Amino acid sequence: MKAIQNVARMMAGGIFLLGGAMGSGVYAAESAAGSALTAEASQALSGAVFIVDMAKSKSALWTTAASALAQAQEAAKKQDSAAVVKHAAVASEQAFLGMAQLGYPLTADH
Repeated sequence: MKAIQNVARMMAGGIFLLGGAMGSGVYAAESAAGSALTAEASQALSGAVFIVDMAKSKSALWTTAASALAQAQEAAKKQDSAAVVKHAAVASEQAFLGMAQLGYPLTADH
């Protein structure tokens, strides 16, 4: 369990760094298109997309993560930064949990 927590912390740190690097580009592109998303919302959405894609590539994507990401993307289209942040956080958390579940044993040893 401790190993999973450490991996989750490292991944979260990486996403934070990636979100900062990627988020500014996304924010600039959306600003050019007239979007009113905040930098925080853009970074949250970028991070959620990244982690959901990672979970999907490991066959660990939960439907709750995919659904929350879709809600975040819809909120972004409506320029609702608060909803983007809220749904992106759920998507990221659920994707992390799906990947963490990969480390659990498939059966109980008795």
